[in-house]
Amino acid sequence: MSTMIDQGKTPVSTTTLEFLKENVLTISDLTRTKKLTEILNSYADTVSQKIFIVQNSKNKKAQAVISDLEYFQELLKYKEAVDEAVEQLMYEVVLERKDDAAEFSLAQIISDHGLDIRRIFSLVKEVEED
Repeated sequence: MSTMIDQGKTPVSTTTLEFLKENVLTISDLTRTKKLTEILNSYADTVSQKIFIVQNSKNKKAQAVISDLEYFQELLKYKEAVDEAVEQLMYEVVLERKDDAAEFSLAQIISDHGLDIRRIFSLVKEVEED
């Protein structure tokens, strides 16, 4: 059975509530109990897909995930494969379009996006720093 919160916009199930109860921890939960040791020991003998979310109760934006290392490595491999596939697809699209004429002029793009020379240089600098 699902319950609706936030005027029907966010469906909440008993599964969601159980996850929040068991897997969302505060720093105090980890430092004042043996919970961290229990979590790490649960990862010792097998690859586990179980994750825990840790957050600072004083700053809800300060969050992290505790995950089994082997499971995390598996997820990274998936991410790398997706990134590589996207890069290959984009490369193929570029090759297909390399001889196509541009549909928009640089002046039109600058005008449409309200850019000025200072903003353009700022964006270029940001890209170069990355």
